Amino acid sequence: MVVLPITTAAILAILLAVSQTSAAPGDALNFTLAANDSILVTTSRPSPTHTSATTTGAASPATTTSAATTTALTTDFEEAEDVEVESVPYSDDPIMDYIRGYNEAVTYVSDPEEMEDADAPTKPELELDKAWLTINTTVSFAIEVWAQSDQCYKCDLMHITNVQGNSVKSLLVNTTFGTDLRLVRVHPGGNPEQLCGFQKSFLETGDYWIFLDYPPHGEESSCKLILANDPKIAELPILFVLIGLLSVAILYVAGRRAYSYFRRAAAHRHDSMDVTSDNDGGDALRMGNGSGGKDADAEEGSKSDVEEPAKKQRLKSLDTFRGLTLILMIFVNYGGGNYWFFEHSPWNGIYVADLVFPWFVFIMGVSMNFSFKSMFRQGLSVPRMIWKIVWRAAKLFAIGFMLGTHYDAADMENVRVLGVLQRLALTYLISALIHFACSRKFDSHQDKKWAVVRDLILYIPEWLANLALLTIHLGLVYGLPVPGCPTGYVGPGGLSEGGRHANCTGGATRYVDSILLGEHHMYKWPTPQVLYQTTLPFDPEGFLATLNCVFLCFLGIQCGRIILIYQTHKERLVRFVIWAILLGALGAFFTKCSQDEGWIPANKNIWSLSYSLITASFGFVLLSALYTVTDIVGIWDGQPFIYPGMNSIVIYCCHGIFHNQFPINWVVGQQHWKLLLRHVWGTAVWVIVSYWLFLKKIFIAL
Repeated sequence: MVVLPITTAAILAILLAVSQTSAAPGDALNFTLAANDSILVTTSRPSPTHTSATTTGAASPATTTSAATTTALTTDFEEAEDVEVESVPYSDDPIMDYIRGYNEAVTYVSDPEEMEDADAPTKPELELDKAWLTINTTVSFAIEVWAQSDQCYKCDLMHITNVQGNSVKSLLVNTTFGTDLRLVRVHPGGNPEQLCGFQKSFLETGDYWIFLDYPPHGEESSCKLILANDPKIAELPILFVLIGLLSVAILYVAGRRAYSYFRRAAAHRHDSMDVTSDNDGGDALRMGNGSGGKDADAEEGSKSDVEEPAKKQRLKSLDTFRGLTLILMIFVNYGGGNYWFFEHSPWNGIYVADLVFPWFVFIMGVSMNFSFKSMFRQGLSVPRMIWKIVWRAAKLFAIGFMLGTHYDAADMENVRVLGVLQRLALTYLISALIHFACSRKFDSHQDKKWAVVRDLILYIPEWLANLALLTIHLGLVYGLPVPGCPTGYVGPGGLSEGGRHANCTGGATRYVDSILLGEHHMYKWPTPQVLYQTTLPFDPEGFLATLNCVFLCFLGIQCGRIILIYQTHKERLVRFVIWAILLGALGAFFTKCSQDEGWIPANKNIWSLSYSLITASFGFVLLSALYTVTDIVGIWDGQPFIYPGMNSIVIYCCHGIFHNQFPINWVVGQQHWKLLLRHVWGTAVWVIVSYWLFLKKIFIAL
């Protein structure tokens, strides 16, 4: 049924959103930019607290305010009379009263310099993935605000802004990840004193307040963090969209079954009235297919039905896997509702977008077994087969290069050479040549004692060749000297490690690409640019990382080899599960089950070994599930993903070329639910196009 994969995707998306929101480190305050002009900050003087009431439905303060603190706050607010706030009913919580009154009097601006009344209380306009943070201090001295994203690995805290004594300052904060926030007093001698600090994951549209005031004599400064409103769950639109997709799928299945039922009933009524005259002149009632066919036709149909299971059928799970990966790639390329977990990880770690490319590579390796089997069956000569391999790789590379230049007139002096299809082309070329040199035309060892592992033993030369490439990759990444950088450095550079290796992003991976390509032909907007403030180009589809990509493709070849060699479902599934566990365990070992602290962190940018192992493990798991429900149990035929999987290259190219055209794209408001609906619709358009190609029997391959 079509609802099964969507249900699986729904569970995966919800679990991922919940786990990342509650436990993920990250980039909460918009504190990744060195220049403070990127952070919109406005200031105002405090106003009397006795004029305010608690907002209806507002959350309770995160911490309880002591009587001494309340007294101090009230006294200070009453002394500041340069801003008036409209009077509201009195409540039992003076802090929430003050917040309510302030919010009613505040003006939201995009640029504080445009304000005519500089004394009026102002706040920045709220943006996507943002919340308000207002710092209210009643102390007489100035304080400094320091912060840093938890996602920024080994990054020092950054000075964000200053807050003058007895004042209020508001700024925008990012809600995607957690933040380490510190309020610091700098004494005249230059010695800093930390007044308070927070580790906080802010909620989108949240209204957060920090109250800093004088403590009772002999105690430390009182610093309270309060959530003054009840923000909605930003990920909730995902659940609603998934429910909508499930409803559409259920209606589709129900409608299709109802249509089939009434069609069979109509055919039965037609057949029951099909009275023909035979050769002996007698009348007989003959049940046929509605066309008055002969009995011999029915016998031939029965015979073909008996022989059908013996024929080799195309595995639905492979096309479904390919189509599911393609649809997921289109969705995240279109923006994924602008949710951070549908994007690429800034450096180490694996997000949803980091899965789709390796799954493409994996399924390409799986399918390679069948394409070679077809060429062997056709009896092609060795030169002819090599030419087909080289020619297909050249076409993929050329198409990828052209797609990279369709946004604007190509500047050949600065054009990016590599990309997704280019890496697929290089990976296919190397993997296919190795596989061709080591492959066998026939499985002639079924009766050997070691037949249970013949998919490994018979292909030891191919394993050795791919392990040699893997060794070369690891040797260059961790042993190649890079000018100005530590040998073996694989970090993001920029702000990481105090900026000591700011120009060493990716270490040897970037260095090799800069030599072979030149920096003018590398990718100029890499993922660590925003968080780590890197300035140099870095190509995530570079040459050196392609060697490890070849190893991932080989793991896909091994998966396809299992399908070819072992003929029973049990044999295949057992091996799929074993490989998934083995590769996943190796990936966990190299990463130490940590995002950043492992020996070899999972990293798409440099395509690390652990990244290949983990994504291949997920590939085995996903293929096992699809193989079970489509090819074994048969409760689902792979719709709608099977249709894009049959024309993957066409759909991929078209989604990139027409991504800005209606009805794929149009201007909508910057809210998650609006963007999510638009991106889901844009993805659905290509599913519809692929279904139309299927109906027209148009299948295009390279």
